[in-house]
Amino acid sequence: MNPPGDASGQPLPVAIGRYRVLGSLGHGAMGRVLRARDPNLDRDVAVKLLREDLKLGAAERESLYARMRQEARACARLSHPNIVGLYDIGEEPGVGLFLVFEYVEGPTLEQQIAAGPLGPTRARELCRELGSALGAAHRAGIVHRDIKPANVILAATGAKIADFGIARIPGSTLTQDGRVLGTPAYSAPEAIETGEIGPAADQFSLAATLYEAIAGRRAFPGDDAVTVARHITGSQPEPVAARAGVDPHVDQVLARGLAKTPGDRFASAADLADALAEALDLSPRGPMPTLPDARHRAHREARATRRDLTVLGLGVVLGASLTASAFLLWPASSGAPSAAPSPPDTPPHRRSDAPRPAVSVLPRDADAAR
Repeated sequence: MNPPGDASGQPLPVAIGRYRVLGSLGHGAMGRVLRARDPNLDRDVAVKLLREDLKLGAAERESLYARMRQEARACARLSHPNIVGLYDIGEEPGVGLFLVFEYVEGPTLEQQIAAGPLGPTRARELCRELGSALGAAHRAGIVHRDIKPANVILAATGAKIADFGIARIPGSTLTQDGRVLGTPAYSAPEAIETGEIGPAADQFSLAATLYEAIAGRRAFPGDDAVTVARHITGSQPEPVAARAGVDPHVDQVLARGLAKTPGDRFASAADLADALAEALDLSPRGPMPTLPDARHRAHREARATRRDLTVLGLGVVLGASLTASAFLLWPASSGAPSAAPSPPDTPPHRRSDAPRPAVSVLPRDADAAR
């Protein structure tokens, strides 16, 4: 027997199109997601539709439908194991437009963080999964614009990004009304200040999401959107490495991903994810990893070259000194004969009363010639 309604108090339909409704998965301010069964393919699905209790005019409803169609087009362009897949789109009398997605069983990242931060191993896996998914979306020209813990589902097979409802896709004619899209706590500074949205803004949102997964708290807290926006545009989040028991380079990677200026961030969201995964893989207080950045590699290689040249130079000087010392000492150690006393019949005028050195450095013949 179907439950009478979901948490929003709305009754559940028995079926939507060919899909038999099983229950509610969640709801938001504008829509809700139901769990349903596809009898043709014998699998569970997630059906997304607008809330029936919304008091919307025809123009407002059509605007929301346009967003749903855009989400469908965005998802249809993507096929990635870490992105929730789209199966179908339809329209039903009394229900309106609906989208049918892959059903993913598991908590959201937001729910997981509420129970406690992720450990380094799971956080490292999350970095690579989300970085790979966003990289695929950006290569397809799609900007998600609302990356946050609530839009990440932790399935048994890995994390999956959901809700491309406000995604920007190539060729879209959907216009904006000047409002900031996305969730304020994860919006990039340029999105708040100028409305500029691009892959770099998704990278900022990803960095804020991963910060929260590691720290168990938001990077930019606040009780209202104005306070949060002020923190995002004017302050730096607190370091997390010491409290989380991870290498301090984690803080440096996150700080770069959360840089106020897009040009100061990584070249891509995938680069951010790779660098953070590498830092999380280190033992606490261990050596710094190599970022995927040519400047860091060049600096390290130049320092190693200078050290090698210094060691080589010292070796040459020391070797030369030892060789010179051995050369000077060789006659004394080779058993050269000492000077013999003057024969008894040597005339007095050939004899010298001055003291002679104990060891002569002249050859025998030269000494006799004297």
